[in-house]
Amino acid sequence: MGTILNANPVLHYSSAFLAGIGIKVLLDKFYISHPKRSIGFNWRYPPVTIAVLASLLLTAFYMLSTAPKFDEAVLYAQSFMSLKYLALTFIGMLITVIYQTKLYTQKPIFTAVLVGLSLIYIVFAISLGDIAPAYNVFMYLAASYFILAAYLLFDEYRQSKQLSITTENEDVTIQVNPELNSLEDFRKWFKDDSTIKSTEELEPDLQVYATRITERLQNGGGKDEKDLAQHIALCGPYGCGKSSIVAAIANELKKPKQVKLESSDKEKLRVKQQNKINWIHSDISTWGAASGSVAHVVLSNIIDDISQYIDMCAFRTLPKHYTEALKSGGGIFQFASTLLAGPIDIEQSFQKLNDVLDTTNHKLLITLQDVDRGTGDENEKRLNDIAALLDRLKDRDLSHINFIVAMGNEKPLYIEVISKATDYREDIAKSDFTDLLVNYIYANLTRSKVLSVIPYSWGSLDDVKNVPTKRIGFYLPERTELNKLISSFRILKKVLRRADEIWWDNNLKGEVNFISLLMMLALREVEPNLFSKYINFINSAKLKSEQTDIERFIEKDTPKEVKNYLSVMLGIKIKTVSIRDSNPLKERDIWLLNPNNEYLQTVGCSNEMSFYVQRILRQSIFSSEFKDQDVIRDILNLKKLSLLLFVEKWLSFDESKQEKYSQFIFLKFNEDQTLAYQELGSDNLPNELSSTTCRHVIKFVHYIAKNLTIKNIYEIFNGLLYVQDAREHSNALINYLGFNEKYIPIEIEPLIYKLNLDKNKGRYLLLCLKQSYKLYHAEKRLKDVSESEKFHCLGRMLDNSEYLRQPVLNSDSKLDNTPKIPNVTSLYTISYKTSVGVVEVK
Repeated sequence: MGTILNANPVLHYSSAFLAGIGIKVLLDKFYISHPKRSIGFNWRYPPVTIAVLASLLLTAFYMLSTAPKFDEAVLYAQSFMSLKYLALTFIGMLITVIYQTKLYTQKPIFTAVLVGLSLIYIVFAISLGDIAPAYNVFMYLAASYFILAAYLLFDEYRQSKQLSITTENEDVTIQVNPELNSLEDFRKWFKDDSTIKSTEELEPDLQVYATRITERLQNGGGKDEKDLAQHIALCGPYGCGKSSIVAAIANELKKPKQVKLESSDKEKLRVKQQNKINWIHSDISTWGAASGSVAHVVLSNIIDDISQYIDMCAFRTLPKHYTEALKSGGGIFQFASTLLAGPIDIEQSFQKLNDVLDTTNHKLLITLQDVDRGTGDENEKRLNDIAALLDRLKDRDLSHINFIVAMGNEKPLYIEVISKATDYREDIAKSDFTDLLVNYIYANLTRSKVLSVIPYSWGSLDDVKNVPTKRIGFYLPERTELNKLISSFRILKKVLRRADEIWWDNNLKGEVNFISLLMMLALREVEPNLFSKYINFINSAKLKSEQTDIERFIEKDTPKEVKNYLSVMLGIKIKTVSIRDSNPLKERDIWLLNPNNEYLQTVGCSNEMSFYVQRILRQSIFSSEFKDQDVIRDILNLKKLSLLLFVEKWLSFDESKQEKYSQFIFLKFNEDQTLAYQELGSDNLPNELSSTTCRHVIKFVHYIAKNLTIKNIYEIFNGLLYVQDAREHSNALINYLGFNEKYIPIEIEPLIYKLNLDKNKGRYLLLCLKQSYKLYHAEKRLKDVSESEKFHCLGRMLDNSEYLRQPVLNSDSKLDNTPKIPNVTSLYTISYKTSVGVVEVK
């Protein structure tokens, strides 16, 4: 090896340079140095590196003191060779520091000058000989390095000690995050789920906690408390922002505190003294730490973190596997392991650490997170170990070591244990998401450019922004339940990210109710077990049946709040039924789907051809399914037709299509046809008809009945009676109009006879049909009548039937559920105005 090195001088230089890199890495590993540690040091607590520098100075002093004994030429040669290789080693260390600290990004010009000098040195070291002028060159370069180091030290000192002063007019209040309005704002917000490290960037609800705890740590407690280190408990549900609050506090403590220009001299002095203190943050997760070793884990992490700022060699012990390896070596190694791995007194170590921090003008903030994570006895033991450690350290008067214990609030017993071991407690209040959800729903619906179905008869969705009362009421029950279920911003962001993916990336815009989508995703996120049971229940039960008790899948111990959430999400209507075989008779409430709300496209839709739960789970629509947007636009076009053409078109649909289209048959549209809604009561069918298995038929005849007039009633009935497969619809319409017979004759003559026997609805219906036929015939007789005789068969029977010679009802009788059909008096008035000479039926 020596032969190779002597044969090629370049290897000498390379070895010296690489040795510098290796020495720097080795010093970091043993915590003698650290990339983040300041190049300055405290004389009252000098680092181990001072010993190295002292050794070099002693060596130089020895060489200078013995110089007269050596030949001058030999002295120059030996000094040059030693300094040349030593400088190359330092350059290697320097390059390593530049890389570790990313100095080239923070101070690019400074780094360029430093690297330039290093390159000059390397060129001179290789090209120049061992002569006196070369020696002088290296002295100049060394002086340049010293000047750069002095500048770096001064700049660091200036930045750390600078006192920030604000004028009276400057705003020193907490910055409130900009409001989330556009979809881009929301996406930027919920896609970033990283820990926030600045108080200004925290949610407004969380900023108050960070500010209050920061002030408490800086002031050493409240106004009426002794200036001591703080033991603080920070409690809140999972994902509520505890980690962000802790990170913001740690960064806020490192900033120089601002003081107002008009502040008193005492206040300015106090702030100046606080700004001299250097805060060190040690963030420790105890999740998974074995009980009995928590104190050692905490101390080990603290030493690792403090070593970035202060030399911690005096506190560093060899890792356990190192000492075990030494013991296995026997002899001198076993003896060494005994010396290196003695017992550690945790409390004494903390006391010594506090003294070092006091000496070096540092304060330590230890944050213990995840202390309540995990299950079983081991977790409880670990929590008790932490509480015991905090309790013991209280009595030590550690003025420079502060603790923040962050934990959940779901386990009261754990909170009680930690609260007793801490001096101060903060509980994070639940954030209110209701107003934020309004903005998010509005942003998605308006940006989607789809025909949105809402439960409000509004002219525009902009009413949410412009009318305060409408904004408050906008999906209020759903937003309220979402706000109760979602406990933290982290969970809310997860729900919104998934909703954004399903709604936009998977193109389900307008194919499912957006608020229902949010509620479904939130249930899956917060109550996964209940969600799974609900999905299994859907797959096993006939959920579309109105007689299916939805509450069967919910366990008895399910919290009332969760039940209320499910009730709103599914649009449940509660029905009281008798308990079979109970004596005395008892009743109970059952949960039923509400078919009157199926137009809203929620996961509680009872329409047989709508599969909203499956769409959300699949995040897609099968090609065999009806697309809601297509159906709604078809309904919009159908409503523009006359009632007769509407009926003809409807009857051309197969049963599946009628079922799907009946979901939206009562929709009304705003002027620009961007919103669809259903007027209150439009779908409130009579009780005796609402539970029919052919619900689409009932909804169809309900729509007809609402639009019947004296002009079209004859045409509608004639069409229903004589169109193939339409008798089901005509019978349903007759029943719907108040004729309560279960079975209606198929033949026309027996039908007329049957209706005529009914002294209420039946006779009046026949009268309306007869007068409508005369009106229709009077309009048609002046034209070429091309309709078949079959079309007029009903009219002739109405005119000629012997069953209609009996007296009719009085003039104030009306048909139920058909306000557009006039009474008898109005009927004659309309007929008279047509000048066709309608004669009163005798």
